[in-house]
Amino acid sequence: MAVPPGTPAWGAKWKQAPRDNYLSSVICGAACHGSFYSYRDIYLDLDPTYKDRFGRPLMRMTIDFHDNELKMSAFLTDKYAEILQKMGATQVVKQPRKGPYDVTDYQTSHLCGGAIMGERPDISAVNKYLQSWDVPNLFVVGASAFPQNAGYNPTDTVGALAYWAAKAIRSQYLKNPGPLVHA
Repeated sequence: MAVPPGTPAWGAKWKQAPRDNYLSSVICGAACHGSFYSYRDIYLDLDPTYKDRFGRPLMRMTIDFHDNELKMSAFLTDKYAEILQKMGATQVVKQPRKGPYDVTDYQTSHLCGGAIMGERPDISAVNKYLQSWDVPNLFVVGASAFPQNAGYNPTDTVGALAYWAAKAIRSQYLKNPGPLVHA
């Protein structure tokens, strides 16, 4: 197999190449993102068309950017570019989010709203164990339990709530299927 001219042979030069090239300059991709507010036209539901191998409907995500998210992305991108330039970046390429939402280019989708967690069924869709008030064998785990994103990555909080729900399912629900919280 041919290699490009100047490629070092195996041995000491392979160890020297990273020192020469990677410790003196940093080339990195950096991005900033925000979150989505909840809107009536951004939601998760069961897809009536596609099914898994057991014939069960798959979850469908209906999402698109609103003006707020596009403005937020432009603002954050500009601020982040300023920081990078002050840190000495020699090149900054700004690429704020643009609509419509497209999964072919990675874009975070910290969706919130839709299955709000609360203490009563008249003000929320799921209880503190993320169990549906209306269908006790349905648990909705994810950031949809929050009415709005807090402005940071919700992964840790979502993970903690998933653990909390799984613990309740194992220790309470499986022993006595039904509502875990009575309103």
